[in-house]
Amino acid sequence: MNEGAKGHPWSAGVWVLIVLLVGLLLGAGLAFAVHVPPNSGPPGPPGSSPPPIAVTQTVVVLSTLSLVLLAALILVYGRIYRDTRAPYTLGLLAFLAVLLLQTAVNSPLVFTAFGLGPGSLGRFLALGDLLMSAALTLFLYLSLL
Repeated sequence: MNEGAKGHPWSAGVWVLIVLLVGLLLGAGLAFAVHVPPNSGPPGPPGSSPPPIAVTQTVVVLSTLSLVLLAALILVYGRIYRDTRAPYTLGLLAFLAVLLLQTAVNSPLVFTAFGLGPGSLGRFLALGDLLMSAALTLFLYLSLL
């Protein structure tokens, strides 16, 4: 969908940067506002030390960024479906909605609600969320072209 052709003065790249900025700011705000215990969670290998709080905060930021990117993609494809009524777009919307739910359930903020943290898995969760955010950023950019 070419946003420029619909009367919007900004290019797809600018929209993606705005979504990234919103996601990073919201994630940073949550990372510092919500206490997520770094060392309570699934145990790691014997002798492993819990990750530092910075790793836990990074997981919160990246998880929130993924949620914001997924919400933006749902909005983009919701508009496309409204205009086209294409079944493929409806399938993409269903997939994005389930992915959003899965990402929300796996968020460290949900762990906090149960008094847990990511534990020694924090480093791996950060890598997974980083890769997901990168893929969703590319998907959003290509969807806005």
